[in-house]
Amino acid sequence: MKLEDFADREPRFILEEFFSGTLRGYGMTIGRLGGFQNRFTIDARGRFDASANVLSLTEDYFFDDGHSDTLNWTILKRGENRYEGRETLIDGTAAGEQAGCAFRWQYARDVPDADGSKTRFGFDDWFILHDERHMSVHASLTKLGVEVATLEAFYERVG
Repeated sequence: MKLEDFADREPRFILEEFFSGTLRGYGMTIGRLGGFQNRFTIDARGRFDASANVLSLTEDYFFDDGHSDTLNWTILKRGENRYEGRETLIDGTAAGEQAGCAFRWQYARDVPDADGSKTRFGFDDWFILHDERHMSVHASLTKLGVEVATLEAFYERVG
């Protein structure tokens, strides 16, 4: 996919608008060879500070094997369509760009496993806005530059 493929698609995805408030998400991870890995739910809460151009976003992931993961994002709006994010377990910063109904988010992060260990994955996330309350996500997870899994999820604004 290319971001410019979405440039004329409506509704326009404004990250700080969609993620302000309370959201609920559902998803699954699929292994490189197509095998099911896990299911998860997401509880997310965000608040945009317009004076600082900063979105504070917390995402709590709950996996079907009983383990969980919390991401505490600080996302700075760098320009009309560009964003930069920080989170405690990512390597450096996340880079995001928006066009039309799509948002692409790229970063590397240490992901906690059920046994407490951590594995570093590269993430290439594609967020597609369907309407003001619903968004789907397709993510590619890589390790040492090779795709090892994909993630499919959707979010719904609940408050």
